[in-house]
Amino acid sequence: MKALVIGRPKFQVPPEVAPMITQGAIDWYERYKDSFSEFGTFMGGGGFAIVDVPDAETLNKMISEMPFVTFSEITAELYVEGDLG
Repeated sequence: MKALVIGRPKFQVPPEVAPMITQGAIDWYERYKDSFSEFGTFMGGGGFAIVDVPDAETLNKMISEMPFVTFSEITAELYVEGDLG
């Protein structure tokens, strides 16, 4: 199952927890990096990933474990590649 996941800032991260959340995000990325075919950040904040996961439960788990999810607006769009669609 492939999905385009976009996260955009919704709330400001409190400065006192920013270093801990940033380290958590780095650890999260390392844990799930094999599921990403693309991963990037936006210059104005937030970022995106193209993920390939076995099922919706795995996608939901990935998103819910991302440390910035509390402070973000998340959009996940399932897709099929153009020649199959």
